[in-house]
Amino acid sequence: MKFTIDGREYNDYELSNEQIVRLIDGNTLTDDEKAMFIKATLMEKAYGRFKYNLCPKSGETNDDVFARFFGNYVNKCPNDFKKATAAMCREHRWIQNEMFKVCLEYIKKLAENCENGIYDGRNEYAVKTSKKIIDYFKETNYPY
Repeated sequence: MKFTIDGREYNDYELSNEQIVRLIDGNTLTDDEKAMFIKATLMEKAYGRFKYNLCPKSGETNDDVFARFFGNYVNKCPNDFKKATAAMCREHRWIQNEMFKVCLEYIKKLAENCENGIYDGRNEYAVKTSKKIIDYFKETNYPY
């Protein structure tokens, strides 16, 4: 199904979450049956995205859901990572501390992957930089 937003035509699978909400909440549709059909279609699509992005699949943990959701966020272009990290820094101080622990664990795992040769050209920068960070921590006896 195709939808027109701000003069541009989109396929239903191209719509962002914000565009779906705008279409559902919008009052631009005049034909009641068409409006009901479109709203039902969009609500089903929004529910499907919610279920896919935020609900565990068979055998998944909340950690798996977080990784998938974060991966989807990073994969969606364009993103302003500076704005995202600024928003993270506005979280409660304890939550900031816990988020940092997640980031540090990720860096440690990437460094481990570097030591074990588990990388290729697509993530080489991340694993090698992570290894340098962890090596620096080891040199300075930082309790990572």
